[in-house]
Amino acid sequence: MKKFIKILLIIILVLLAILIVTPFLFKGKIMEIAKEQINKNVNARVEFGDLGLSFIKNFPDASVSLKELSVAGIDKFEGDTLLKLASLDIKVDIISVIKMENIKVKAIVIDRPEINARVLEDGSLNWDIMKEAEEEEEEVVDTAVSEFTTTIALKKFEIRDAKISYTDDSSNMSASLNNFDFLLKGDMSQDFTTLSIISSTEMVNLLMDEIRYVKDASLNIDISLDADLKNSIYILKENEVALNDLSLGFDGSIRMPNEEDIEVDMKFKTNKVDFKSLLSLVPAIYMKDFQDVQTTGKLKLDGYVKGIYNEKGIPNVGLDLLVENAMFKYPDLPRSADNIQINVNLFFDGVQNDNTKVDINKFHVELGNNPVDLKMSIRTPVSDLHVDGTLAASIDFASLSDVIPMEDVSLTGTVKSNLDMMGYMSYIENEEYEKFKADGYVTINGFMFKSPDLPVEVNIIESYFNFSPEYVQVSSFNALIGQSDMQFTGRLENFIPYMFKDETVKGRFTFTSGLLNLNEFMTEEEVSESEEVEDTVPLSIFEVPANIDFRLISEIDKIIYDKLEINNTYGIITIKDSKVILENLSMNLLQGSMKLNGEYNTQDISAPVVDFGIKASGIDIPSAFNAFDVIAELAPVAKNATGKINLEMTYNSLLDEQMNPVLNSVAGKGSFSSQQIGISNSGIFSKIGKELKTDKFDNLSLENVAIDFEIRNGRIYVDPFETKMKKTAFIIGGDQGIDQTMNYTININIPRTELGSGASQAINNLYASAASKGINLSQSENMNLGVNVGGTFSDPKVSLNLKDNVTRTTKEIKEAVKETVKKEIETKKEEVKAKVNEQAQKILEEAEKQAVQIRAEAKKAANSVRWEANDKAGKLVKEAKNPIAKKTAEVTANKMRQEGEAKAKKIENEADDKAEKVLQEAREKADKLK
Repeated sequence: MKKFIKILLIIILVLLAILIVTPFLFKGKIMEIAKEQINKNVNARVEFGDLGLSFIKNFPDASVSLKELSVAGIDKFEGDTLLKLASLDIKVDIISVIKMENIKVKAIVIDRPEINARVLEDGSLNWDIMKEAEEEEEEVVDTAVSEFTTTIALKKFEIRDAKISYTDDSSNMSASLNNFDFLLKGDMSQDFTTLSIISSTEMVNLLMDEIRYVKDASLNIDISLDADLKNSIYILKENEVALNDLSLGFDGSIRMPNEEDIEVDMKFKTNKVDFKSLLSLVPAIYMKDFQDVQTTGKLKLDGYVKGIYNEKGIPNVGLDLLVENAMFKYPDLPRSADNIQINVNLFFDGVQNDNTKVDINKFHVELGNNPVDLKMSIRTPVSDLHVDGTLAASIDFASLSDVIPMEDVSLTGTVKSNLDMMGYMSYIENEEYEKFKADGYVTINGFMFKSPDLPVEVNIIESYFNFSPEYVQVSSFNALIGQSDMQFTGRLENFIPYMFKDETVKGRFTFTSGLLNLNEFMTEEEVSESEEVEDTVPLSIFEVPANIDFRLISEIDKIIYDKLEINNTYGIITIKDSKVILENLSMNLLQGSMKLNGEYNTQDISAPVVDFGIKASGIDIPSAFNAFDVIAELAPVAKNATGKINLEMTYNSLLDEQMNPVLNSVAGKGSFSSQQIGISNSGIFSKIGKELKTDKFDNLSLENVAIDFEIRNGRIYVDPFETKMKKTAFIIGGDQGIDQTMNYTININIPRTELGSGASQAINNLYASAASKGINLSQSENMNLGVNVGGTFSDPKVSLNLKDNVTRTTKEIKEAVKETVKKEIETKKEEVKAKVNEQAQKILEEAEKQAVQIRAEAKKAANSVRWEANDKAGKLVKEAKNPIAKKTAEVTANKMRQEGEAKAKKIENEADDKAEKVLQEAREKADKLK
């Protein structure tokens, strides 16, 4: 018996040792296989720090833990992190693991996840990372493996301290949740169970079209529901969702009869009937001592969500909001907001969106003695938007601080408005302005706004806007923003479709200014005390709106931009199609004058482009070098140069996040000339002087310089040019790169008497070197020196020779230099040509993918429209009860099918246009690279 017990104990100890040791023995291999398989099946880079396996931690359940998991995007999402989390802990049934069949997952805990979801303008999703399964030849399947399944027998699913952000570039919307906690409890291994959901979020933010609808709000959810997991039916019991102080109670049901449909039938209403709970949704009020705000008034908010969620539509939503005889007052402020009356009804049709209705029957508030009245009705928003509304307001901004606390904010001035509009959008689109009512005005006087959030104070001295159906007449707009003054006159067209349908607004203005100090609108770069403070002002990319079409005839006396002072600017500035276009914009700067034609293009905001034609005269070299950092990169020799130049060139480049040129993308060509350029302490010519034992080249004064050049793929190619310094003639040509490397060929024709006595030995050495190579040169009064320059600007490499230069004419020498330079340039061009073609091909391939996706999604949407039209037409005919009704139904049904086909064709045609635009832009970008 003792022997048996001893053997049993040994077996138990061995099994226990195996349970403890096995995870460590095989962890490395398991991690390697896991990473390999995950990355093999996703279009992303997946990494994790540690994989933990334990049969002891939750015995008799097994535990799997994953530490420091990250999922990073590739291709167009390169640099984006989709998911990052501190740890993922999973508890599974140990028996199911041992059997390796029907593994039961009991609990999942995710700690400190960061999720960044993003939708690009072309509809691409950064979370759509699973690779499509490739079709393979039929092969024998291991049934033991194919029968392997995982059962979700969860009793707990928890998320701790999450940060979640969602950005949709296609709809200009973003949302975020910070400090998000979520706990789901229940026994999901049973057919019938009760589920509990508890969630809290400290900061909720929602931004749409640059308007912040929710700012740093708190969100708390407490939901209890009875779940029929077998039939996917969920019955809501006692539930509460609270956004800030507004608490809503829900009841109803959610059913999922199949994989495609989710049936929702829910009602909601406020649990609190006091006005203060609604007031908590106003960020400016809720975030400033909200608990001390005194309020009165009744609130009624209720509604419903009912219908089916699937690919064809979403549930209908109804909402009624009523506020009666409300007011609020801060205890430390002298005035209150009184007589608040709100009556709003909303109906959203999730299937037939055109049936959606919005009625603001009444909105009235008196902020101190400042009354605001609004009424608005919106119908048929999809087919032909109909709007009927009025707005009347008279506000003295100085008195608002008596009603609403404005810490660190100064606000004065008055605004008066009286607007009345009614009609269909088609009246505007068809230019039937007489049918659309749009009357009224807005005046602003003495307006001043100062806030820590703005770099400068904003003053609108006076402005007057007069409204008509056709346009808004800007009779005057006179503003002072910081030191910058601005005056506009002109008119806005298409403003109503812009307001309600996000269509393009057009403006034609005359713009004048005495001073524009653009530096005031920039943020100074933060540097630590240990860092050297740079005398630069960093910028960030600004996106030009696609739905603005403005043409400004501009006259600006002075512009201050970074280190530049620009005077007498005149020309036409057009803002259109996400571009700023300059037409014959002339200006005085850098002690000379310049004329610009070109554009700043943000159609692809990830790679903004500048493309300009520049014509300048009398530009001072030292001033230009000090003003433009790019000159130090492309032409460092200018640092020690003096003189004035004339320049004519084309210039194209991408911009980085600080609006600086991406140097290896710079492309251009042109010429510059100067009557005289002084160059001192040039590394190249100092080396030549050193070789010749003379200081003749320490300070050069070159005459009649005329240079043709080309910039491509990070290099400047200089055609051979002639110049003189007194009796010395130079022929120079070659190339240099942004990496500071250079390859120049220089021919110097110089009288020996110019070199001085100290150079005699160096000259004799050159003749002796030539003779040793079998080249016998007669010594003449003028020397022709051949100079090859390599290395970098900071460390130039110089070699001299006298090879058969004496007998040739200047023209022959120039041709020889040109041929040498041409060979060097061709070599460099071949080196970069392959890279350029590769980049261009990548751009075209990516555009082709986008175009295919656009057309595929449009085809899907168009077929859905056709199906819906045919389905409704068929039902209409089927439901007709007699021959007359059936005949009428057939006529209507045919019309429905035709209209559906027309809508489908429109969707497909618009997609074709969009796809072709994507392809054309890619071709243009690829051509510019080439």
